Amino acid sequence: MGDALKKVRAGESLRMPAAAYNAFIDAAVDLRQRQQSQGREAQREFRQSGLVLVRNDSGADADQFHVLGIDGPLIAPDASEQNFKDRVALKGIAPTDDDHLGKFVVCIEPIKAGALGVACAAGVCQVKIDMPDEDTERSFAEIADGVTANLKALRYGSAGILWRAGGTGVQWAIVRLGKRALRYPFPVDLSQSGGSQGDETTPATWTYDVTDPDTGDSLATGVDPVSSPHKWQRPGVGQMIPATFGYAHYDKDDQLVLGWINEMVDQEACQEETGY
Repeated sequence: MGDALKKVRAGESLRMPAAAYNAFIDAAVDLRQRQQSQGREAQREFRQSGLVLVRNDSGADADQFHVLGIDGPLIAPDASEQNFKDRVALKGIAPTDDDHLGKFVVCIEPIKAGALGVACAAGVCQVKIDMPDEDTERSFAEIADGVTANLKALRYGSAGILWRAGGTGVQWAIVRLGKRALRYPFPVDLSQSGGSQGDETTPATWTYDVTDPDTGDSLATGVDPVSSPHKWQRPGVGQMIPATFGYAHYDKDDQLVLGWINEMVDQEACQEETGY
């Protein structure tokens, strides 16, 4: 029996046995199946890696490692449910505090305005951060309002700072993108720095210097605990004993907020009645 897959020399007439034709069809089918399988595997790896497709709708070109706020899916399920299920593709715009805290991506490649590109939505990546001071408590980063070139360093946020170049100002960093850190209350020491104790007709007006109880570092000075953004409430009148301790947190603008302090009403013991 001859070789059905024997090559034809130049000038010879082409006669294709059924076995040869079927072998070509089998090879074509196998190639198509492997290409489809590779596409599915690549899509699974793309999703698992935390990388997503983003269309740059910010109106300006985005450089590599720039930041874009997530403005929803590129294709909504009501427009095409199958395309929505096939891949994660997002719209990216200039981030704002009102809409994009914890909802942003870092561009892995330059993305021109209106074009699609790859961005990191979760995981470890490089990005520039703005470090306003050498406060070692600023171990997180978050979007800066209207800024695409960098994140800003905070005491909480959705990007944990794994490493940064050092010093202050805008600098390179390596961050871990993930779930936004909650603003848990933490203990603070208070020392009365101004104001008065109040009396039977006027409220107390104590103000405080706030320090870290572990390190003694100053966190704020001259704080009025009943003024915005603080949450403490005093009685309308009466003498108050100054506080020495409390709990605080940082708000979305990185401002210290006193939530509770151990300020107390100064009460005198009642005199005992004497009989006649």
